[in-house]
Amino acid sequence: MEILDYLMKELKNKVDNAVLTFVSGESTQIKFANNVVVNTSLDEYIHIGVFAIKDKKIIATNLKDLALNGSEGIVSPQVKKGINETAAKLVKYFKMIQPKEDYNGINDKKYRYKEVPETYDPKIKDVNGVDFVEKGINAAMKEGARRTNGTFETHDVKEYVLTSEGIEYSNKNTEIYFTIRSFVDEDESGHVDKASCITKGFDTEKIGKKSGEIASNAKNPVNGKRGKYDIILSPLSFAPILNSIGESASIFSVESGLSFFTDSLNKKIGSNKISIYDDGRLRNGIGSTKVDHEGVPTRRTPILEKGVHRNYLHNYSTAKKYNVQNAGNAGLISPEPWNIVVDNGDYELDEMIKSVKRGLYVTNVWYTRFSNYHTGDFSTIPRDGCFLIKNGEIKESWKGVRISENILHILKNVAKVGKNTEHLRSWEAPIPIKSPSILIKNCKVTVPTK
Repeated sequence: MEILDYLMKELKNKVDNAVLTFVSGESTQIKFANNVVVNTSLDEYIHIGVFAIKDKKIIATNLKDLALNGSEGIVSPQVKKGINETAAKLVKYFKMIQPKEDYNGINDKKYRYKEVPETYDPKIKDVNGVDFVEKGINAAMKEGARRTNGTFETHDVKEYVLTSEGIEYSNKNTEIYFTIRSFVDEDESGHVDKASCITKGFDTEKIGKKSGEIASNAKNPVNGKRGKYDIILSPLSFAPILNSIGESASIFSVESGLSFFTDSLNKKIGSNKISIYDDGRLRNGIGSTKVDHEGVPTRRTPILEKGVHRNYLHNYSTAKKYNVQNAGNAGLISPEPWNIVVDNGDYELDEMIKSVKRGLYVTNVWYTRFSNYHTGDFSTIPRDGCFLIKNGEIKESWKGVRISENILHILKNVAKVGKNTEHLRSWEAPIPIKSPSILIKNCKVTVPTK
């Protein structure tokens, strides 16, 4: 791309390494409240990103003004002026930055890249979002919901990348996303999220129906009781925990003292029933990409295999520092996961419920917060359908409880893993996940103190 070529030419003699990105996208959003569409929007955007290193001093910035002027990727006189000014500013900024002494450069090897299946769908541009929304709302209402709120989105993103090592590539992704929260009454609600890269099989009617079912089943909730319970987490309620696992698997988190995986490599830290991966090549994966930002092909990287911690996530610099294989997780400032995937198990949800003598089925959570990232101590609040299970049957709907736990304790106490996986992202879990429901033994539940 012309604008990246010119920018790299101006930077090359001023920096040791650089990665330049040109991202253009088109997003639509439909918001609905009380069963009515209240807002529709179309957003077109361009970002030009610069990651530059000089004498192990690192700068990462987004050139907003330059992006506006160079929206077609063409180098006009105005864009040339902006690029020259940017290069001069970077030289000044480098003088004020401390070096990162363990920085080891960026990838300089060229690869062949295989496209990831089902990550781009041109039909998303032609989606009738209002029709999708109305189908979801009507399905929820048929299940007894009185009102619904939510959002429907589509995204079409194209990215061009150029590195100082002569690596150049392009990538494109689409996404269709629907989230709906159904209410029977104020404390009687159900929430479902769904995401996909393709329109095929994306059924907002099915999503709305499930949301309405949860809300209807959550009628007349009572205040829950503290104690130890076996807990079934739906994919949506397990997602924030999986996000924390993905973040903690980054070597950056380990070095920062913010990882509960510190000093656990190749040690058994979980049940042999749980296997978790970062998968940059997940078919129809919202976070999938054929290549990371340094030009390294992505792959499926085991984080936990049958409870054994197998890998940290690395970029080129950190992989070289620790003398391990680069997992293709750049993340230039820090290695980061693409999609967090849990291997599916052998159990239907009904079978899992029937196996529980005293427990909870949690369909959603919010306010997942850590009191200690290093040890993994956290709490999270069930919402939108939390059900007491006694002797294999759902007996009542609960409210007013909190799960106060430790992630390592949860991993050790995984007892059953569901058959059916769901792919989603949410406000509580921005890293895409693909997971089934999961049964965890002996979890601590607390209630507010009076």
